Amino acid sequence: MSHLTVYHTNDMHGRHEVLDLLESHDRVSPSILLDAGDAISGSNTLFHLAEPILERMSGVGYTAMAMGNREFHYLRGVHQRRQAQRSFPVLAANLQDLRSGKAFWQPALELQVEGIRVGILGATPVQYPPLAIWERLSGFRFLDPFQALPALAEELASRNDVVILLSHLGARVDRELARRLPGVRLIVGGHSHTLFTQPERCGETWIVQTGSHARFLGELCLEVGARPGRIRSRLLPTDGSPPLVAEGAS
Repeated sequence: MSHLTVYHTNDMHGRHEVLDLLESHDRVSPSILLDAGDAISGSNTLFHLAEPILERMSGVGYTAMAMGNREFHYLRGVHQRRQAQRSFPVLAANLQDLRSGKAFWQPALELQVEGIRVGILGATPVQYPPLAIWERLSGFRFLDPFQALPALAEELASRNDVVILLSHLGARVDRELARRLPGVRLIVGGHSHTLFTQPERCGETWIVQTGSHARFLGELCLEVGARPGRIRSRLLPTDGSPPLVAEGAS
């Protein structure tokens, strides 16, 4: 039985402590490194010329991140600047650009990690409803994740060994999505700043979240090919405290 280790963060809000830990931590292989959004200190109404955390995230090798409400901005120029600061994709399957031009995010990512086929899709909070005045002014349309995600999740599950949802929708929504997205093996969550001291199982899907403000690095080892399969999980505190260890099985 092969295994994939997922390192994960969320809601760092410009704090760097978890990146300090990542720079010194020996990661196992095969592994990926994911963030569930709100990594930066700016927001959709506040623009910082530089977001140093994006360069540091690139340096430690993030695979992908969800578009949090802080990563979204109404101005395309801000997206372009932030895109130039990072070397990894931002994912949002429930966001559409109604204007022509290159999108600054993508719905999903597919990759092979030492022969393991991994599909990752993202979800961002709905900032305003379709046909609202902000949609006409900005040219961005937010879709209901319960309508936008199922078909894509099913498509990814048909050709990948593991499907992961990077969700910046909050723990309550993640639990409901787990019930509606049977092909998703793992939900790496954010937005609600919920600290899961151990992974939560909903059906055949595991849900994790590391609280907020770079206090923990999550480490989850998945059995590939088993649903839900046995997992091993650790939360690594950035203050040097002992890890919080959990283990679960089908």
